[in-house]
Formats: sequence, C-alpha cells, structure tokens
Amino acid sequence: MNRLPEPLHADLVPDSVRLLGQLNPEGFGSDRSLRSGGPGDRCRVEVRKTERDTFTEYHITGTVSGPGDALEAARSLLDLVAEEIAETGIQPVQEKLYGLSGLRAEVLRIRAAAFRQHEIDVHVPVTWIQGVPLDGCDFAGIQVWGIAPRGGWTCVTTVGDERTGRGRLWTGRGFRMLHLPFVRGTRADGTLPAGHAEQAELMFRNAQGALKAQQFHYGQVKRTWIYVRRLLEWYDDLNRVRTAFYRTEGLDMGGSLAFPASTGIQCSCDGEEIMMDVLAFDTDGPQSASASAITTSARQHQSFKYGSAFSRGMVFEIEGRKTVHISGTASINAAGASIHVGDAEMQSLETLMCIAAILEEQGGSLASITSATLFCKDRAAYEAWQRVSRLLRIPAIPKISVLADVCRHDLLVEMEAVATI
Repeated sequence: MNRLPEPLHADLVPDSVRLLGQLNPEGFGSDRSLRSGGPGDRCRVEVRKTERDTFTEYHITGTVSGPGDALEAARSLLDLVAEEIAETGIQPVQEKLYGLSGLRAEVLRIRAAAFRQHEIDVHVPVTWIQGVPLDGCDFAGIQVWGIAPRGGWTCVTTVGDERTGRGRLWTGRGFRMLHLPFVRGTRADGTLPAGHAEQAELMFRNAQGALKAQQFHYGQVKRTWIYVRRLLEWYDDLNRVRTAFYRTEGLDMGGSLAFPASTGIQCSCDGEEIMMDVLAFDTDGPQSASASAITTSARQHQSFKYGSAFSRGMVFEIEGRKTVHISGTASINAAGASIHVGDAEMQSLETLMCIAAILEEQGGSLASITSATLFCKDRAAYEAWQRVSRLLRIPAIPKISVLADVCRHDLLVEMEAVATI
C-alpha cells in the first residue's frame, strides 16, 4: 500500500478531491478504488473539480515519486490520467508534462498510446517542460486543466496556426478562452535565430499572429508562462523585450489594459532559448464572464515598479465561481526587494504567505489551490519547503516540483498556483 505524503489531513482537503492509484484508508474524499501494482505504486493522481452551471472544471495533477524506471512509471501514470479523462468526459484546455528532455519522445509516444486506448484525441497539444524532477524519478508528472461540458453550452476544440502549431479554444456561454502552448521565437521558415533577444521578440510576434488568426488580440492575453533556458543570464533582457512589446500593444501601467499574470522561470524543451504558453480571454461582457487583474496584495505591490511587466494574478469569474491564476511568486517584499536571503525555510514561508494573501482577498485560502508548480534552486531548498509545510501543517497542495533557477540569484523557491473559489 502506498504511504500518504505528509501533511494530508481530513479537515484540510475539500470534498471535491479525489486521489487515484493509491489506497486511501482515512477517507480523504476518495471515491475511486485502488489502481496500483508494480511501478504504479509510485504514481499518484489527484483530481480537483469545481461545479458550474454548464460545465465542471477539472485540475488533474499526476506525479511520480521514488527512484525507478521512468518510462514504466510514465506508462502507469499516463494510463491512470487517460482513464480519468475518458470516464469523466474531460475536454483538456491545457496539458503539461514535466521531465528530462531525453525522455520526451518516448513519453509522448506512451501518452499517445494511452490516449488511443481510452479513445481520447491524441492531437490535443501538450507542453513539455524540461525541469529536473525533485521527487526521485526522471519523469516528474503531468498537469491537465480542462472542463466536462453539460447542456451543450460549452466545448473545447483544437485550432491550428502555421507558425505556432496547435492550440485549444474553449467556447462557453458568453466567452471564449484560447490556450496556445509551446510558442517559440521561430522565423517564417521554422528556424530559430541564434540570439536570445531576437528569439524573445519573435516569440511575442508569433503569439500575436496566432491570436489574430482566432480573432483575438494581444490585449486579451490574461496569463503567460515564460520558460527561459538561461534565466539568470538575461532576465533583464527578457523584461526589456517584453515591456517594449507590451507598450506597442497598449499594455502599460498607465493604460487601460492590465499586464497578464505570468511566470518567468528557468526551463526549456527542445533547443530554444525561450518559449511560452499563452492564455487569452474574450467575453461578451461582465454579465457573462469576466477577467480581472490582481496588481497588488497585502504583502506585495506592483511588480512593474521593479521592472517586471506582469500582474500578481488573474481572476476569471464564470457562472458565479472564480478561477484564480497566481503568477510565479517568491520571497519579495512590498518594496520589491528579496528578503530572507540565504534562508530557504523563511523564503518558503514568505512565498506561501504571499500566495495566501492573494487568495484571502479573493475569498479563498491555500486550501483552495487546485494545481501548482514549485520551482526550487537546489534540493536543500526543496527539503526546506517540505519541512515548513510539515511543521505548519500547510494544506496538501497538488503540485509538481522541479529544480530550476528563479529570477534572482538570491531567491531559492518560487511557486505558481491555480485556485478555485
């Protein structure tokens, strides 16, 4: 029987949580039988769902823990995830796989086989994120965000663009949402320029073109995930390129369009210097659905004051419920300075406090988090995060943890999160 990771407490886990692929003897809201055996004993799939009038929103987090054959673990984990998608009728909006790039081709083949077996569309696009896993296996896991429609009001379809490839378009009652994965700074012939700044400029232009093809404009982008191979070497250049592009699109501190929520982190996929995922939103009006930026919180002020053009978070309010996308958050104070330098435990606590402050202002808490990614500069920082979570009995957060540089040399941990309220 699998050992439940600490801390996991019955009074902290919402009723909508389902733990798959492991026994759940203390009854933490599980409604599925044991699915394990062989390498599957190392696999954990957690499902969080939120009911709306015309759809159910799902966040699936699948992780692998402990050493062993990564491909065997991938087969077990992706089969569990595919079975959940098929049984609940989930239409994915976003899917991310985390692991070493040397495994990418084979894991994608395993994913395709699992999807075919369960009669799921294998052409749904996916982002592969090269991040060194921290839980003992070279394949860290998978995150899926999607919806199960009902009543015929909403659906998610695959759309295409010559430059950026496939994306997913969610059409709902009075709104549209477009997710573009793995946007790179390629030229028209598909090649990558050598310079990181030119790649960044082309990346934003390519995203702009793909948005236009689906009748969106860049001012409707509400969330970005920017992955940079050598983050610490040229984070300042990224900020310069991004700010200049945003100004041409009317996104400015003094303008009417707010900056998207964003994560800027060290990761890569396939030889590029920079890539990103983009989420855009269009609505018939606030009576149907709305998106509003969180620019400040009780613990942190506007990031633009220290040179970074992003909002602290983005709130999507649809059919009476909120989905809150929280940007990559680290141990930075209201003045924009790194704090608790050299102390990974205190940086972990400060990061959690900053995220909790955002959620509290929206009527939620850390227990509202449905999906998260934790980025740690080294293993010692990861162990410090675990100690803080255990000692303070932080609500069990469904997350994937990877080794990655954060945007400053003196920052040791960063977390992005999604919560439903």
